Amino acid sequence: MRPTAPRGLIITMSTHTPRLCIDGRAAAEFPSRALIAQELIDQLVAAGGEGQETSSDWIDKQRTVLLSHPGQIFSGQLRRFETKRRIGLSPLYWFWEKQFVKKANISVFHRFRPADRLGPSHNLPTLTTVLPGGSPRRSRAGKQKNHRFVVPSELDAKVLETRFKVSRDRIEIAAPSVRRYVHFTELPKDNMPGTVLFLVGSRSEKTNYKKLIPLIGNRFPNLRQKVIPLSRKHVFSPVKWMETLARTKYCFYLTDRAFDWPTLALEAFYWNIPCIYLGSHAALSEMISISSLELSRFLVNQPDPSALSIACHSARQQLENRGAFDALAMAKQFNRYYETLAGKSENVPTL
Repeated sequence: MRPTAPRGLIITMSTHTPRLCIDGRAAAEFPSRALIAQELIDQLVAAGGEGQETSSDWIDKQRTVLLSHPGQIFSGQLRRFETKRRIGLSPLYWFWEKQFVKKANISVFHRFRPADRLGPSHNLPTLTTVLPGGSPRRSRAGKQKNHRFVVPSELDAKVLETRFKVSRDRIEIAAPSVRRYVHFTELPKDNMPGTVLFLVGSRSEKTNYKKLIPLIGNRFPNLRQKVIPLSRKHVFSPVKWMETLARTKYCFYLTDRAFDWPTLALEAFYWNIPCIYLGSHAALSEMISISSLELSRFLVNQPDPSALSIACHSARQQLENRGAFDALAMAKQFNRYYETLAGKSENVPTL
């Protein structure tokens, strides 16, 4: 007998086979923070049939479905559960999600959640990819042993362990990477005057952008300045972002928020654009050794354009060696996490 869907949920497929469910709603609700959500789903589809390291039986045997909002666009033809219900923390939402995972007959649940919206939790084997929070508040992470969390760096793992009381053996680290589109396109040439691009975090962060940006701008009197808050929507799609990078001579990635996946900074490096970043940024500081591209060193040493270019080349080489430019990096890493969780599910099919 087909289960009854929770109210507000549209089930568009048969649900009798145990399966993996990926909740892709974050890609629509938190677009700038959740670029990884859209990218991972696209990579998993692209990796299908590519070999043992990248492909997964969950995808190849059509045992993966998406929980999404109506109208969201993803690669491939994955089956879907569609709902208009937004991610929340209320008891009503907790009940809705609990009923969903119970009645949809899924074996492993993968969610993308900001750090201030980690709840609710349930007994199903669950993987939560942690995103930057939108507010200073913290939510409960849950203590179920079959609930694991994915963060972009060791420093973020320590934050999750100390502030959110998550045991270290329940935390996985996935190295951030660029999106696949960079391997299939060329950065357009732009004849407009060069731009100094500032990507800035929220006002709650410690960095004083109002004082810092004019100070940096004085170093480049002949270049235009462009400031884009990382909270901005619809400006980081591949097409829009390439249009911005085509005019960018130098990029300043001015955020050090916890659980930040620095996809945009990595893509600047991929296109050989010097990207100056805060030394306190967890993922970038772990992926790049001590560099003159750290903001504090940049301000003290004031490297000339030639020195910035050399530093960019060195940083790019380090990132490439760490797999940051691998077209299927996310798929490879998350497939391993799915296999680990699948082993913890009593109802998982033999893969």
